Amino acid sequence: MMARVLAIVALMMAPCGSAEPFRDAFVSVTAENFDDGGPISRQFHLNAEAYLPMVTVPHMGKGRELGFELDIHDLLVTLDDELVRFGDYVAEDALLDGVVVLRGDDIVFEAYTQMQAWQRHFTWSVTKVVTSTALASLVEQGSIDSAQPVEAYVAELEGTAWAGVTVAQIADMASGIDCLDSDGYQDITTCVYTMEEALGITASTGRNADFLSHVQSMKRRGPAGIRAEYVSANTNVLMLIIESATGKPFATLVSELIWEPIGAEADGLMAVSMDGYVYASGGLHARLRDVARFGQIYTHPEKLGVLSETVISRIQQGGYELDEDTLAQLGALFNDDLPFRTSWQWDFVWDDGAMYKGGYLGQGVYVDPAKDLVIAWFGTGLDYSAENNAMLPLSRQIAAAFEEMDTSPTP
Repeated sequence: MMARVLAIVALMMAPCGSAEPFRDAFVSVTAENFDDGGPISRQFHLNAEAYLPMVTVPHMGKGRELGFELDIHDLLVTLDDELVRFGDYVAEDALLDGVVVLRGDDIVFEAYTQMQAWQRHFTWSVTKVVTSTALASLVEQGSIDSAQPVEAYVAELEGTAWAGVTVAQIADMASGIDCLDSDGYQDITTCVYTMEEALGITASTGRNADFLSHVQSMKRRGPAGIRAEYVSANTNVLMLIIESATGKPFATLVSELIWEPIGAEADGLMAVSMDGYVYASGGLHARLRDVARFGQIYTHPEKLGVLSETVISRIQQGGYELDEDTLAQLGALFNDDLPFRTSWQWDFVWDDGAMYKGGYLGQGVYVDPAKDLVIAWFGTGLDYSAENNAMLPLSRQIAAAFEEMDTSPTP
């Protein structure tokens, strides 16, 4: 495997005198290896529309302008107990593909180390908060009642293990459904693999189970509303709720509720199964600046009008507290600056209101409404178990640095 990866790297770095390096890199991606990490996954990340069926999330106009202000290239951050310049870290981390930092409407840092600014990148589970934000918008509009059970919107789930679970519990990853992502994305015996197989994401095993039938067959792990457990099936059921409540395709709703209000500069794409079910838990393919613009829904609520400050506050204060095992694991990243809860598909929420959502192989978006700060990044880790880029802990350091700048007396 390592020899093959090194061969692909050499091909991708070869002189551009012929089309062979392009062809070899293009055909290196298969349904079996696209999520293994490394150069093959980066080829997939940047060209996902060539490997998966996708529907368009259209943008309107030329895109909302962003300014350029303070450059934080020289900001000192701590990495592995050493002080380094943030820009130097970005340039040297081979697991990082691109970073955008927004303060207000200004880009204060932007770098594309393994991609071009115009390229889309697969966002994996960052898609989850796009889905939950669309849901929150519909709840605020009164189109969906989050206290209602799922079968009030998706009649096909009546009489299944999902029946009686409220929309809010599903949004909070507290459905109690036994389809844990931690059981293994690459293990063909797991519920989560079968779900992604039914959505056309992973390699077929010949089971021919359709997505809705698989969701209907899921079992209960425990009662709903007790704890948050990472189950991507929850997000895909939110997609069913959204479509049933509005009568519109999911990609159309994402365009109307999110892509148009944020002033996206390019069309987004969403992976979709051959029977028309969008991969709402991980299928967004988008430019990095548009992921950053999405984050401004939470930092510029009055300007973008997608969610109100009241709804954002409910998300920040709602959800479920992180368990002791998770907090113990996070201690190495954050020391005493630990997040304390998870809410509405956001992985971590801090007591200062900052929120983070990550995606497989090193994607991330960090929003800090109090500091008017959005940090978005794309990455490609080496493999499923390898350490990814360090942007999550560094995001907290960047936020702290801006707080210090804001509170320092003017000379």
